[in-house]
Amino acid sequence: MANLAEKSEIGFWFELILRLILALFFLIAGVLKLIDPKSLTTAIETYQLVPYTASFLLALILPWMEIFAGLGVLLKKCYRGSLLILCGLLIVFIVSLFQGYIRGLDVICGCLGGAYEENQTNYIWLISRDLVLLLFAWTLWIRQSRKVKQI
Repeated sequence: MANLAEKSEIGFWFELILRLILALFFLIAGVLKLIDPKSLTTAIETYQLVPYTASFLLALILPWMEIFAGLGVLLKKCYRGSLLILCGLLIVFIVSLFQGYIRGLDVICGCLGGAYEENQTNYIWLISRDLVLLLFAWTLWIRQSRKVKQI
């Protein structure tokens, strides 16, 4: 029986660490983007995927999505929905970065607000980081789904 308790405690800490990393990353990213929507608009435009108006709207909406989803993961409120939002955002970020890489664009990532970054994007690092964050979010979502099914 002690072995089961140990596994449960390890699972608790594992989940808590993933939740904190994911939530804090998106809370920080969202707040930094919120500070300067003009720079974020410029960063979004460097991907050459949407017109200026859409870039501007995304720059206004995206930070709030990241902040609210990050809070949802941190506080475990609307937890599965918050995780799905973060998974969706990360997939969009990965696809956007990948298309920029394939097209040879020198994008401003915009990951932590546009003002703090420069061009000469390190695509491999950014895509790898987002894939790891996606793995964290997906792992948490699956673990939570299993818990819901057990109830």
